Amino acid sequence: MNALVWVGRLVFAVIWGAMLANIIWPFPGKGFPLFLILLLVLVALHLLQLLMFTTVYREHIQWRRGDFWQIFLFGVVGWLAIVQAQPRRKQQD
Repeated sequence: MNALVWVGRLVFAVIWGAMLANIIWPFPGKGFPLFLILLLVLVALHLLQLLMFTTVYREHIQWRRGDFWQIFLFGVVGWLAIVQAQPRRKQQD
């Protein structure tokens, strides 16, 4: 499962890279508006996931500051990484 989380992070890093590259170096033709819309959809969906996860699981999960960024950047993959890290976090506290 740990390897799948890293593969998912890599996939999302490539996606974010393509979206941000479109802003810095606009893609020709209809690529620019398409990737701009996809970027807005990606941000909206990840913010919605962040809102859902934090409101539902606030009492059940030990949250750290970077967890919010992890969900925003990686979505469900970030959530899986947070859930996977819970046993180690409980041992440390």
